Amino acid sequence: MKKESLLQALDTTIGKYKDQPVERVVVSLTKQVWEIDWTVAPFDIVSHYLAFDVPYFYRFMSMDKGDEAQEKQLLHDWIDSRDFLGKEEKNKLPAIAEELNQLRVKARNG
Repeated sequence: MKKESLLQALDTTIGKYKDQPVERVVVSLTKQVWEIDWTVAPFDIVSHYLAFDVPYFYRFMSMDKGDEAQEKQLLHDWIDSRDFLGKEEKNKLPAIAEELNQLRVKARNG
Protein backbone atom coordinates (compact mmCIF):
# COMPACT_ATOMS: atom_id res chain seq x y z
CA MET A 1 0.00 0.00 0.00
CA LYS A 2 1.26 3.43 -0.92
CA LYS A 3 -0.34 5.22 2.00
CA GLU A 4 1.00 8.66 1.09
CA SER A 5 -0.45 8.26 -2.40
CA LEU A 6 -3.81 7.28 -0.89
CA LEU A 7 -3.85 10.28 1.44
CA GLN A 8 -2.99 12.63 -1.44
CA ALA A 9 -5.81 11.13 -3.52
CA LEU A 10 -8.18 11.72 -0.60
CA ASP A 11 -7.07 15.35 -0.34
CA THR A 12 -7.77 15.79 -4.06
CA THR A 13 -11.20 14.20 -3.63
CA ILE A 14 -11.98 16.43 -0.64
CA GLY A 15 -11.20 19.43 -2.84
CA LYS A 16 -13.44 18.06 -5.57
CA TYR A 17 -16.35 18.03 -3.13
CA LYS A 18 -15.61 21.40 -1.50
CA ASP A 19 -19.13 22.68 -2.32
CA GLN A 20 -20.92 19.45 -1.37
CA PRO A 21 -20.94 19.23 2.43
CA VAL A 22 -22.07 15.62 2.84
CA GLU A 23 -19.62 14.19 0.33
CA ARG A 24 -16.75 16.35 1.62
CA VAL A 25 -17.35 15.28 5.21
CA VAL A 26 -17.61 11.58 4.30
CA VAL A 27 -14.32 11.73 2.40
CA SER A 28 -12.68 13.74 5.20
CA LEU A 29 -13.83 11.21 7.80
CA THR A 30 -12.50 8.46 5.56
CA LYS A 31 -9.13 10.17 5.54
CA GLN A 32 -9.13 10.28 9.34
CA VAL A 33 -9.83 6.56 9.48
CA TRP A 34 -7.41 5.55 6.72
CA GLU A 35 -4.56 7.51 8.27
CA ILE A 36 -4.72 4.84 10.96
CA ASP A 37 -6.19 1.79 9.17
CA TRP A 38 -6.62 1.82 5.39
CA THR A 39 -8.29 -1.61 5.50
CA VAL A 40 -11.56 -0.23 6.89
CA ALA A 41 -14.21 -0.57 4.19
CA PRO A 42 -15.73 2.62 2.80
CA PHE A 43 -19.21 1.17 3.35
CA ASP A 44 -18.45 0.86 7.08
CA ILE A 45 -17.27 4.47 7.20
CA VAL A 46 -20.44 5.65 5.44
CA SER A 47 -22.57 3.57 7.82
CA HIS A 48 -20.90 5.14 10.85
CA TYR A 49 -21.36 8.57 9.28
CA LEU A 50 -25.08 7.95 8.83
CA ALA A 51 -25.41 6.62 12.39
CA PHE A 52 -23.69 9.79 13.62
CA ASP A 53 -21.25 7.56 15.47
CA VAL A 54 -18.93 10.24 16.83
CA PRO A 55 -17.12 7.87 19.24
CA TYR A 56 -16.16 5.61 16.32
CA PHE A 57 -14.39 8.42 14.48
CA TYR A 58 -13.05 9.97 17.64
CA ARG A 59 -11.14 6.75 18.38
CA PHE A 60 -9.31 7.10 15.07
CA MET A 61 -8.72 10.80 15.60
CA SER A 62 -7.28 10.20 19.06
CA MET A 63 -4.67 7.82 17.58
CA ASP A 64 -3.66 10.37 14.96
CA LYS A 65 -0.89 12.85 15.67
CA GLY A 66 -2.47 15.29 13.25
CA ASP A 67 -3.90 18.75 13.53
CA GLU A 68 -6.34 18.80 16.44
CA ALA A 69 -7.96 22.04 15.26
CA GLN A 70 -8.63 20.48 11.86
CA GLU A 71 -10.22 17.45 13.51
CA LYS A 72 -12.39 19.68 15.69
CA GLN A 73 -13.48 21.61 12.58
CA LEU A 74 -14.31 18.33 10.85
CA LEU A 75 -16.62 17.38 13.72
CA HIS A 76 -18.38 20.76 13.39
CA ASP A 77 -18.63 20.31 9.62
CA TRP A 78 -20.10 16.85 10.20
CA ILE A 79 -22.80 18.31 12.44
CA ASP A 80 -23.53 20.99 9.85
CA SER A 81 -23.65 18.44 7.02
CA ARG A 82 -26.57 16.72 8.71
CA ASP A 83 -28.75 19.63 7.55
CA PHE A 84 -28.04 18.63 3.92
CA LEU A 85 -28.58 14.90 4.42
CA GLY A 86 -31.83 14.34 2.59
CA LYS A 87 -32.98 11.45 0.44
CA GLU A 88 -31.03 12.70 -2.59
CA GLU A 89 -27.78 12.91 -0.64
CA LYS A 90 -28.31 9.50 0.93
CA ASN A 91 -28.81 8.04 -2.55
CA LYS A 92 -25.35 9.37 -3.54
CA LEU A 93 -23.54 7.65 -0.66
CA PRO A 94 -23.11 4.22 -2.31
CA ALA A 95 -21.36 5.92 -5.25
CA ILE A 96 -19.11 7.82 -2.83
CA ALA A 97 -18.26 4.55 -1.08
CA GLU A 98 -17.39 2.98 -4.42
CA GLU A 99 -15.27 5.99 -5.41
CA LEU A 100 -13.37 5.67 -2.14
CA ASN A 101 -12.92 1.97 -2.68
CA GLN A 102 -11.46 2.64 -6.14
CA LEU A 103 -9.02 5.17 -4.66
CA ARG A 104 -7.88 2.54 -2.20
CA VAL A 105 -7.48 -0.13 -4.89
CA LYS A 106 -5.50 2.26 -7.08
CA ALA A 107 -3.16 3.19 -4.21
CA ARG A 108 -2.70 -0.46 -3.28
CA ASN A 109 -1.92 -1.56 -6.82
CA GLY A 110 -0.14 1.56 -8.03
